[in-house]
Amino acid sequence: MSDATTAFDAFQPYYDIMVDWERRLPREGPFFQRTLATVAAQRVLDCACGTGHHVRQFARWGLDAVGSDLAPAMIEAARRLAREEGAAVRFEVADFRRLPETFSQPFDAVMCTGNSLPLAGSPDGIREAIAGMRDVLRPDGLLILGCLNFEQIPEGRTLVEEPRVRCVDNREILFLKIFRKIRRRCDLTIVVLEKTGGAWSKVESHATLWAVRQQELEGMLTEAGFGRIHAYGGYELKPFDPATSPGLILVARKAKE
Repeated sequence: MSDATTAFDAFQPYYDIMVDWERRLPREGPFFQRTLATVAAQRVLDCACGTGHHVRQFARWGLDAVGSDLAPAMIEAARRLAREEGAAVRFEVADFRRLPETFSQPFDAVMCTGNSLPLAGSPDGIREAIAGMRDVLRPDGLLILGCLNFEQIPEGRTLVEEPRVRCVDNREILFLKIFRKIRRRCDLTIVVLEKTGGAWSKVESHATLWAVRQQELEGMLTEAGFGRIHAYGGYELKPFDPATSPGLILVARKAKE
C-alpha cells in the first residue's frame, strides 16, 4: 500500500481533471440516496475518499459525512476544497485496514468505491480492509464496495482504456489507463501527458491491484460477519454479470449484535 500512497500523492494534481465529477456525481447520486436510506443513514464514512467529492455531496444532503484516504496529498486537497465550499466535513489520513485507530464513533454506513479496495494488493490485505470497515460500523450497518470487473481484463494481455483528453487553462492533458493482469495480480499504470506552451511533459503513476472476483469478495464478506449481500453491475442497480458488467458493486449489512 505504501507504493500506492506514493503513486496517488504524485497523481493528485491531475485527479480532479481526469474524473468528470459534473457528470459522475449526478449519475451516482440516486444510487447512494436509495441505498443509504435503507438503514436511515445519518453518519457516513467514505474510507477511500480521494479529494472528497462524495463526502461533500453527502454533506449537502444533510448527512454527517466523513472522509479518509491513505494519500496525504488527497486529504490536503479534500480539506482545501471543503473550505472553499464552506462544507463542515471531517477528513483524515487513514489506512482503510486500520480504521478503528482513527475513528472511535460508529458509522451507519461505510463506502469504499472507485476501485480502491483492490489496492490492498492481496486476499489478506482485502480481508484486513473489510475487517477495518466492519469494526467502525454500527450493528446492522451498511457497507458499499465498488471495484472493476476484473473478468473483463484478458489474462496475460495489456488492456489500454480509451484515452481521455481534457483542456484546462490552455493546457492539453491526455490520460491513459493501462492494465496488465497476470493470474490474480493486475498492474495499473496511469500515464498523464500534458502539453503547455508547445512542450510536452509526462507523469506516470503505478499501482498493483488484486484482481478480486465477485464470489471471492462475497465469501470474504460472509467470513467477516456480513449478510444480505447484493451484487450490482453499476449504479443503475442492474444485476452483476461477469461477462458484460464493467464494474462490480457489492452492498452488504453487518450482522446485528
